[in-house]
Amino acid sequence: MKLFLVLSVCLISFGFLNAQSKHILTESDKIKFLLNELEKSDPNLKFIRNGEEFTGKDAREHMQKKLDYAGKRIKTVNDFIDQIATKSYLTGNVYYVKLPNGGRVESAKWLRDTLKKLD
Repeated sequence: MKLFLVLSVCLISFGFLNAQSKHILTESDKIKFLLNELEKSDPNLKFIRNGEEFTGKDAREHMQKKLDYAGKRIKTVNDFIDQIATKSYLTGNVYYVKLPNGGRVESAKWLRDTLKKLD
């Protein structure tokens, strides 16, 4: 009986820990989340790169190419935002997001705000 009770407690504990671990997102998961959010963003939301406006889908494709090129140098979601999604590698120009109301914010702010949806 005692052995049954000990085994039951162990199995319940293992199940609880296993369920908890499923909710932990990796840095790669967070980056994928942001890329997906770019693509499914409001159609009135535009991403401004080097003075030109792009759709969320176009912005996602551009950032994915930069991410692929960067390879293992990008280890965290903050690396992604700071090194891939913030400014042009060639010109140094900051990326912006044009909001549906006409306002503009830097892409880093928009991405960090979007990342908060995971909390």
